[in-house]
Amino acid sequence: MNCKNLLLFTLFTLLVSPSFSQKLMLTADHSDAKFILLNDYDDSDKVELGTGTVELKLEKDSKNRVKIVKPGYQPVIKEYNKDLKWDKEQRIALTTRQVDITAEPFDAEILVDGRVIGTKAIYLYVQKDRFLTLEVKKPGYMPVTKVYYNQPDKETPPFKDHFVLKDRQVRLEVSPADANVAANGITLGKGNQDIRVPFGDCVTVTVTKDGFVNYEKVLCNKEGDPEPPVRDKAVLEDRLVKITTAPNDAAIEIGGKRVGNGSYDLKVAKNSCVEIRVSKDGFIRYVKNYCNQANMQEPPASDFLEMVVDEAYTSSVSSDLANVRITVPVNPAHSPEAAWKILSSIITGYFDILETVDYNTGYLTTSWQVQNFQSSIIRTRVIVSSGGNSDQLAYAVKLVSQEAYLDGKNPVTVKDDERFQDWARILKKYDGLIQEIQARLQN
Repeated sequence: MNCKNLLLFTLFTLLVSPSFSQKLMLTADHSDAKFILLNDYDDSDKVELGTGTVELKLEKDSKNRVKIVKPGYQPVIKEYNKDLKWDKEQRIALTTRQVDITAEPFDAEILVDGRVIGTKAIYLYVQKDRFLTLEVKKPGYMPVTKVYYNQPDKETPPFKDHFVLKDRQVRLEVSPADANVAANGITLGKGNQDIRVPFGDCVTVTVTKDGFVNYEKVLCNKEGDPEPPVRDKAVLEDRLVKITTAPNDAAIEIGGKRVGNGSYDLKVAKNSCVEIRVSKDGFIRYVKNYCNQANMQEPPASDFLEMVVDEAYTSSVSSDLANVRITVPVNPAHSPEAAWKILSSIITGYFDILETVDYNTGYLTTSWQVQNFQSSIIRTRVIVSSGGNSDQLAYAVKLVSQEAYLDGKNPVTVKDDERFQDWARILKKYDGLIQEIQARLQN
């Protein structure tokens, strides 16, 4: 047979002889891993080949795709092309961990290392010697975070993990921006904060800043209660002035009502003004306005009001004879003319000007004598009229002592009767007038 014929014979033999058949031994690194032969057209499971180690006969006109699976691991798919020469022993390693993640609410986002992967359910794959951080979050809920490791010295990841967002989270926007925020008495920090409201519980939120009225609100996360808001605002608008006085027992009044002694926390609502009055015997009355309005000076966070000693007080004495009609019987040893002369002489010793003098009716009045002080004006006069019965001569004497406060705005004259009020004190210069009249007319 010549060479040409030999070549033709060889080609004919190859064409008509059956194809060479390969058989592979597939072994997984886990003895309980399953081998599944896949369909070529959709990669669906065709037939289960076995567990741990299986024999695979490579078929003509097939992709010979095999999937190796084990719970808790990412499946591995191998494809063995029949036209290639393979080592008979094939070892397959399952190294990437798989965790089936599900989450509620179903629209909660599932993030892996900060990237959104999906909602409701995902497969989490952790490669060998790596770790991943998973976070489940939804606006209005407290996020949940967990780290999964695929490392020999770390906790083995579970096959499945289910997350349920129950604790609520309220984004609290605070104004002023440096106000302090606390939840159930625990300080969270300054400015905007995320408030955690545990499931089945309530949280009391307080926002504070010196000089402002505290903000307080209760947020609840209980069945049957209204849901906490996703976002909320805490705006401190009403001002708070911590007032202290010296002396420390001075009376503090607002609108004519006493609200404290020595100290008081004054609240000034937005767009309003409040006037306080501080008073104590022996000191000048203190009047001050605090306004919480635009274009007005801001109220201070605290204010120390030190009162000044009232000279009107130190220049006078307390007396139960002031502004009272005192009947003074005249000793019969004095004739009416002599008694009137004694009375007039005593009064002119204290008062320079007599306004009305009528001996026949026994009526006498002095002009007002005025003394100005820093805080007030004191006016004093004497009114005498006849008194007693017809059998004995007597005079009714009234020492009128009145005070008008100075407000620093409107001037006061001695004739402004509506500004004056009876004063239960007598200037020292007039102290003893009534007693002298009594003594000289009765002796």
